[in-house]
Amino acid sequence: MAIDAPVHCNAVNFNRVLNAGLPVLVVLWRRDCPACEQLNPTLDRLAKAYADKALVVKVNADEEATLAQRLGASSLPALFLFRDGKEVGRGAGAAPERDLAAWLDYLQGNGARPPAPSGPSTPLRPGAAGPTSTASKPASAASSGPAQASTSAGSRPQGQPAPAAGAGAAAGSKAEPIVLTDATFEQTIRDSKVPVLVDFWAVWCGPCKMIAPHVAALAQEFAGRAIVAKLNVDENPRVAQQYGIMGIPTLLIFSGGRVVDQAIGAQPASVLRQRLARAVG
Repeated sequence: MAIDAPVHCNAVNFNRVLNAGLPVLVVLWRRDCPACEQLNPTLDRLAKAYADKALVVKVNADEEATLAQRLGASSLPALFLFRDGKEVGRGAGAAPERDLAAWLDYLQGNGARPPAPSGPSTPLRPGAAGPTSTASKPASAASSGPAQASTSAGSRPQGQPAPAAGAGAAAGSKAEPIVLTDATFEQTIRDSKVPVLVDFWAVWCGPCKMIAPHVAALAQEFAGRAIVAKLNVDENPRVAQQYGIMGIPTLLIFSGGRVVDQAIGAQPASVLRQRLARAVG
């Protein structure tokens, strides 16, 4: 029998649903979320339109707090796209129906990979101020997390990672994450005499914003002993594809030109510090 309505999932059946053999759109929501209410009619229509071809799954963030933490959302509704049990994309907000439909088509092997779905959203943490739009807000105006990557320090918005440069920063200067691109990535990894931690991120990614302060702190703490870098996966898809980055944030630690450790999702600062310290030795 075709499933033509959104499926409500919990931590017990979540993995089973992801591995049911169909593409899955997972929506993390809660009852007091205006943006979630705005998205509900779209989800109902998509579930009917893609019955037998894809699943639309809803997870209540209040009732399934552990699962919500595992998914790594910072705003609601949070959108996760799965194929063959693996996350292949994510977004946030009450995205337009046509954008979500394009993703469901892509997950079935039709068309090119669409842009990340986005729309008006509500902060996940209780007490945060009302709905915001991750689609229309300029990256440099975000209250936390990395802004759009820049190759010029002079034009770099406040809080944005520093552009890639030589290891010899001026004495007394504040160490910041460097920006890597498809063009600079391989040489930086190959030529570095110290371990390199690379944060694969995107402007629209809520969990990436959550760990941005941790990554910045690591750059300061390990200055001279390791390089901390950031790579925007939307602007630099070649490297992301080369290393099989399927979900973000993903942090890879390189030593001697090869990957020696990785962390996926919004990991606690203590975990990231421990892993980088282990690579530094």
